[in-house]
Amino acid sequence: ISTILVINALVGGYQSLNASKGISALKQMQAQKAVVRINGGGDSLSNAAVEEVEVDASSLIPGDVVMLTVGQKIPADIRLVSVSTSTFNVDEASLTGESDSVAKMPYRGDASMIDDSQKGGGAMGVHANGMLYGGTVVTAGKGVGVVVRTGMDTELGKIQRGVTEAASDEQAH
Repeated sequence: ISTILVINALVGGYQSLNASKGISALKQMQAQKAVVRINGGGDSLSNAAVEEVEVDASSLIPGDVVMLTVGQKIPADIRLVSVSTSTFNVDEASLTGESDSVAKMPYRGDASMIDDSQKGGGAMGVHANGMLYGGTVVTAGKGVGVVVRTGMDTELGKIQRGVTEAASDEQAH
């Protein structure tokens, strides 16, 4: 019985170490900085009143307007609202395993008419063509998006939560 307990403790420690490494890897996939568009005061109809400021990605909240360029890691789950180039592609391999970049199109409907099931769609479903997911990378184009989910509510956060829960389930058994 003592041998079994020692083996069980060793296996539990090994699984915990692997889960910690997995969580660390997921955290490294997240963007550290984001460029947001803010109203700098003055006449709200004037473009001169709008500024672009670099902020920590962890300070983003739903509704923030984020500027997106080639090579940038997507800092949160974002609904693409406009593109200023002919194409806008994102590498989603970190989430889907697909080796090819995915072409994205801005959402062209009335944003006030989007219900909760369409604000990014669970499991990368509804309107996924206009959604950009945290931890993925812009491979072509320049655009503007609106943050819809941050932190553990993002698709990457859901994966991280699943890894954490699986690790705690393994430790419990």
